[in-house]
Amino acid sequence: MVSGKYSALSGAISREQSMANIAANLANVNTVGYKKTSVSFESLLEGAKQSAEAKGINYSRIKGTFSDFTPGPITETGNPLDMAIHGDGFFKVQGPDGILYTRRGDFVLDQTGNLQTSNGLQVLNQANAPINIPETALNQISINSLGDISIMGRDGGQSVVGRVGVVTIDDTSKLKREADTTFSLQAGGQESALADPTLTIGSLESSNVNMTEEMTLMINSLRTFETYHKVLKSYSDLGQKQDELGSLA
Repeated sequence: MVSGKYSALSGAISREQSMANIAANLANVNTVGYKKTSVSFESLLEGAKQSAEAKGINYSRIKGTFSDFTPGPITETGNPLDMAIHGDGFFKVQGPDGILYTRRGDFVLDQTGNLQTSNGLQVLNQANAPINIPETALNQISINSLGDISIMGRDGGQSVVGRVGVVTIDDTSKLKREADTTFSLQAGGQESALADPTLTIGSLESSNVNMTEEMTLMINSLRTFETYHKVLKSYSDLGQKQDELGSLA
């Protein structure tokens, strides 16, 4: 009976963790460039041990979480500094402890003309250097689909002042989720520069969270959690009955 109780408890804890993950996805359904997180479950006992030692009872837990890098829908904004990547790829930004990667392209200019993310991280070029745009009006800034940033001179000519760095990651499982929509690259992962990226300017990639799917997962997880809770209550009631039987003279 005790084994079954702990089996139900492990299942309830796993479902509670799953609901917390779903809640985080739902909270970011409108976050630009957000990539949803999914969880996978595993059994703690192998088949032989489950049959011989645990009498068919098993325990479950969250095996791990992983990010889904499926592209989200692209929405036109009209802002000349907004960028969305078609297909694979990430923008490179300077984080507090090193280079980070993101799909979020709602860029702005700081007071010194450096291109940065909406939360204050500097956007990097292909050489991992900040991109500085000389003081000019936004309507004089032009960005092409490769990420080349040009400004219009007094003579009407265009001069390129930088290119936004866009890279691919050979193994996205090596990307560790950091703050906001950024990821850091862990040991074993490698980036490769995209020589000819395809960017849509004046548009943004929306979150890839599907609210309907997440709500369905939330309902299923909640029902499963409630089932485990009922099982735990049944074990508790059985334990009380045993105590009562044991106290009879």
